[in-house]
Amino acid sequence: MSDSSAFFISDLLQACWLQLIDLRPARLSKLNTPNYPCKTCHPKACYSPPNSPTKRRDMKLSNFTCWAHLFTLCLVISSASCDVPEQEMETAHSLEEIASGVYFASSEGTGEMLLMSNAMVIVNDEDVIVVDSHVTAESGRSLIAAVRTVTDLPIRYLVNTHFHFDHAHGNQAFAEHDHLDIVGHDYTREKMTGDALAESSYLTLGAPEVMAGRLAALESWLGDAADDERNGITAQAAMMRRHIVALAEVEPTPPSVTLNDRMSIFRGEREIRLVHLGRGHTGGDVVVHLPSERLVFTGDLFFAGAPFLGDGFADEYPETLERLKSLDVDMFVPGHGPIVTDKAQIQVTQNYLADYWTQVSEAYLAGLTVDEAVAEIDLSSWGTSAGFSMRPPAVMALEVAQMYRRIEAS
Repeated sequence: MSDSSAFFISDLLQACWLQLIDLRPARLSKLNTPNYPCKTCHPKACYSPPNSPTKRRDMKLSNFTCWAHLFTLCLVISSASCDVPEQEMETAHSLEEIASGVYFASSEGTGEMLLMSNAMVIVNDEDVIVVDSHVTAESGRSLIAAVRTVTDLPIRYLVNTHFHFDHAHGNQAFAEHDHLDIVGHDYTREKMTGDALAESSYLTLGAPEVMAGRLAALESWLGDAADDERNGITAQAAMMRRHIVALAEVEPTPPSVTLNDRMSIFRGEREIRLVHLGRGHTGGDVVVHLPSERLVFTGDLFFAGAPFLGDGFADEYPETLERLKSLDVDMFVPGHGPIVTDKAQIQVTQNYLADYWTQVSEAYLAGLTVDEAVAEIDLSSWGTSAGFSMRPPAVMALEVAQMYRRIEAS
């Protein structure tokens, strides 16, 4: 896949997911405006001509269209129940071997289970290392079942790239297995031993109440759906119901082994480096660097799109990405979206972060409240470049508030 295609897919993923954070009716009227992110990213999916008799229906269904695209990118097929032993659990993770014994466990696909993030599987001579665990215990078990499609070797380590729910709330599925350590940064353990279900990122983006609102929106669109769209909406709603049930089981499970700076795991000729390059997306981002394979799993520190900054350190982030640039790799395996091979795209993210930080700093110095700053900050110059301007108010408010705290701390 070319990097331009990769960026389009990630752009679509970011636009759809961020748009769906706020489903109030007032936002529906914006869906068909020329500058609205969803329409700009994929106009055929989300736009009806102004005089089209289907415009009203399309305005309601454009969010569904985003759901359809999002789930096409983020779901894995599985008919498994949480109670089925792993050897009997069916899975349809998209496992792509990207180096000898190294698999990209993509969240792309269609089916019944919401994963929300990518993972990586490293098959060694005598054991397996998995990077990130998805969003629920159920999805974590499905990932374990996916590992079993390529090897029967025991899973020895699960590595958390950071504490966010969509990457680490599947940990408990791995903790159910003996002789397995969960490894993460000190900061990740600190966050996950606290009240992880009270984190603002979880409450805004992933909590059962948020998902229930999205389910209600899906169900409300059924009345206006065309016949060829009804089955799709019904399927998406079924997936969301399953996910809401799975959320009730989640018990955040922190790392049992931590690092502050770096550590290496040696398996034969292979070295697996776990490195904290600095604060960025969170205070404890860890990348998994395989020097011999010339690849690095970056989690959410870097991917083809705008990183969420609600728990971030935007003032330090560009320097952290500069250290990522210095790694001698050909492949950046992200926590969301497709693999990136063009290192120049890191500079795009750095430029975006610098622009965002400058605008927020100016708003702070002008005495604007967070809500006033959200209304004033203009990221439109980024167009639709990999989702960089796709910041709904609910997300932007978290990001600006965190940047205000960083300014005050400095």
